[in-house]
Amino acid sequence: MALNLRTAAALLVLIGGVVVSVRLDTGRNESESELAVYSAAEPATFEISLHRGTLTLTGNTVSDRHEEQLRQAAITHFPGTTLRAYFRPLGVAPDWWSSATTELLAALPTIQSPTAILRADQLQVSGVVANESVAELQLQTLRKTLPESATFDIRLESAAINTTARTVCARQFAVFEAGPVNFEESGTGFLSSAYPTLDRVVALADACRDSTLSITGHTDSSGNETWNQQLSLERARAVAAYLGAMGIEPERMVVAGAGSSLPVASNTTRYGRGLNRRIDFYMTPGRPD
Repeated sequence: MALNLRTAAALLVLIGGVVVSVRLDTGRNESESELAVYSAAEPATFEISLHRGTLTLTGNTVSDRHEEQLRQAAITHFPGTTLRAYFRPLGVAPDWWSSATTELLAALPTIQSPTAILRADQLQVSGVVANESVAELQLQTLRKTLPESATFDIRLESAAINTTARTVCARQFAVFEAGPVNFEESGTGFLSSAYPTLDRVVALADACRDSTLSITGHTDSSGNETWNQQLSLERARAVAAYLGAMGIEPERMVVAGAGSSLPVASNTTRYGRGLNRRIDFYMTPGRPD
């Protein structure tokens, strides 16, 4: 089936890189002086995504005024959408942060199903466009608000009439990096940082419905390996249950547990063990046999 712009936008949810993000409350501090001090240990991050009429803003803000500017920009540039905002007050941020995050919202309306991630040293933007030159023109103003040292990863997919849904999805599976799904120690409960990642997986799996989603659970090396194998499987099942509750058909999901056999970090530190308690996702075109 060939795709027009509307169909491509519905199918394509582009994810640009790994995102370590936290599910956040919209509560605010009374003054900027009470906020955490910006440092390299906690780099500023801001993410924007639009899916099925819901605009989600997740990331760092510097003041109540900044948050209100973002809400007003969302209403102005994305009328008729439902706004979900998970703001995390950062305190002292780069002096361009407030204007850049607000300008980022203004640059996205010409992109269908946009996803954007702004960090202190990098901008990633992805989505479907009918005219790349128009979208690029919108991004030029944004570029001027960023430091010269910033790098850019702009992935705009043209909605060609002869592009099939399967082809578009296959391209996105090849570059999709969901981000971490971390768990409580020795348990199957999600840490708060897991939910934005899970929601990104839901968005892509929902857009590409003729696909298989493999979900593999992992543990750290604590405990014996028999227990780790069982725990990793239960973690994968917990993820599958969440995705199922969000509308992803269970028959499309293949669930497995790898125990502690495939660490991504050292198990000698608490931080490393936390990274190893994770889920890996792999998507392929076509339904499971």
